[in-house]
Order: sequence, then C-alpha cells, then structure tokens
Amino acid sequence: MSGLEFSVLSAESLTWEQATRAFLLRCRAQDVSPGTIEHYRGTLAGLVAFLVPIGVAKPGDAAASHLRAYLEDRKDQGLASETLHTRWRHLRTFFRFLRRDGLLLLDPSETLEAPRVERRLMPCPTPDQFRKIIEQLRGRDPLDVRDYAIMCFLADTGARLSEALALKLGDVDMAGGTARLLGKGRRERLVAFGSAARTALLAWLRARGEGKPEERLFVDRFGGPLTRGAFGQRFRRLARAAGVYTRRLSPHALRHFFAIQFLRNGGGVLQLQRLLGHSTLAMTKRYAALTDDDSLADHRKASPLDRLGPLPGERKRVRLR
Repeated sequence: MSGLEFSVLSAESLTWEQATRAFLLRCRAQDVSPGTIEHYRGTLAGLVAFLVPIGVAKPGDAAASHLRAYLEDRKDQGLASETLHTRWRHLRTFFRFLRRDGLLLLDPSETLEAPRVERRLMPCPTPDQFRKIIEQLRGRDPLDVRDYAIMCFLADTGARLSEALALKLGDVDMAGGTARLLGKGRRERLVAFGSAARTALLAWLRARGEGKPEERLFVDRFGGPLTRGAFGQRFRRLARAAGVYTRRLSPHALRHFFAIQFLRNGGGVLQLQRLLGHSTLAMTKRYAALTDDDSLADHRKASPLDRLGPLPGERKRVRLR
C-alpha cells in the first residue's frame, strides 16, 4: 500500500480490505512474527466473510452485536473455547488499532465480552502412545527420517511446531545438544535435547544433506520450507495408524507431553516456564496441577504402606460414624 493510499483513508470510506492491509502492515512494522500475522489474517478473513453477507459492508458499520454474532457462529461450528478466546483477542487488537489511528470513530469491540475459556489441556499422548506413533516411522524413507526427528525434537524440548520448523541449521548445536528457538514476541530461548533426539536429528541431517547455516533444518521433499499444515496432516495420519487418534490431537500435543513428563521426572515449574517460553506462570501451573492429580491417583493405587500388607500390631479397620 502506498503513502498516497494511506492519505485518502477515512473513517467514513474505509473498506475491510483497506483496514486489513493497514493493520497487517502495522504488524509487520512492529516485527510481529509471521505465524501471528497469518493468524490475524485468518481471523479477519473469517470475520469479513461472516459480516458482509449480513449487510456490514465496511468496518464503520460494525457494532458489538455483529462481533458477538460472529463469535457465537464460530462457537456453534465447534471452535474450542481457547481458540474462540484467541479470535476475541484478535478482534480487540484490530479494532483498537483502527480507533487509535483515527480510521474508526468508535471501537465496536470495546464492550465485547471475552468468551469463557474452559480450563482444560488438549489431549496428550502417554509415553506408550508416543512410542506407538513413532513406531509408524520405521522405514528409511527420508520423510520418515525427517518426521521421526521432528517428533523426537518436539517431545524432548517442548518447542512449538512453528518454532521447530523455523529452525535454521546454524541454530542447532549438535555437539552441545542445544537449539536456539525464536518464540512468541520474537523472544529467543535456548533449549536442550538428549541423546535420543540427537541421534534422530543426526540421521535426518545425513538424509537431508549438507546446507548453509541460514538454510532451514526441516524441509519438504523439494527442499523448500516445511509447513505446519503439511506436518499436521502427517502427524494425524500417523496417530490414526497407531490407534491413538482423537479429534483434537495435533503436533502441539507433543509440547504438552514434554511439559508433563518434565515435571514427572523431577523438573521444576520455573525451569519449565523458561523452557516453554511462557511469559507468565499461569499455563505452567496448569501442567503442575495436572501432575499433582496424577500423583494422588498413583498413590491411591500404589500406597507404599498399604502394599506392605497387614502391619504388626495393626488394629482392625473400623467404620467411621
């Protein structure tokens, strides 16, 4: 969009296309991550597709009731509560930008209520289920070797799929067993991986062939960047073949797998927060609460004292009144 186009924008004439382009340009100028920009683009495309047919032809025509109807429609289509809340945040950010820059006289999202989020974690494979999934990749096909390495890396580092797919060859220190990730808000963090993941990565590097440090670590069959969608479809097919598929299971489940196993193996909550790149402890505490519940259930099944059998001098059980 040229400077001349910006000069003629006004609250009265602003179109959805102009508003979207101006907002996404602002996101790029603020160095918002490409993945987040694509999420914004998807939300706004869905909003426009919903509003225009019901007569909301431009942003200036939108009211809180229209945005509320859009979110209700997404909910009726089965959108998860967490995703619905993300859509709400996208709308707030978009309309606040338009109002702040004088492209709207009023912000219709100002009184838009936040959708209630169901506090639950997405399905997470158990260690046995994880083994069953990666057992589907026993072949020597380069794509099998690649996907085996990706899954091992995700499960051993807690990286987001987008972070793993953005890795460049120069970001990974095979000797030291570390990788430098670029996360949300373009914050960098260093994660470690163990010998099993290192072996999987080395096998993929042999299959991939040598490359320059600035080239992507994980590429498609043509040497181009591997997309989240392509790997997501592949993951779901493998999970189905392993008999552990559920509708909400996705590669992101391996991040939850890492978090839960890390805590079960004695890792601390603060260390987990840093490794996952969470800006607050809120999400990390949800993992801790889940493992606390698991520990209680495990104790009921394997109480050390109860498993010893009758104790010397143990009194007969009595019923409490």
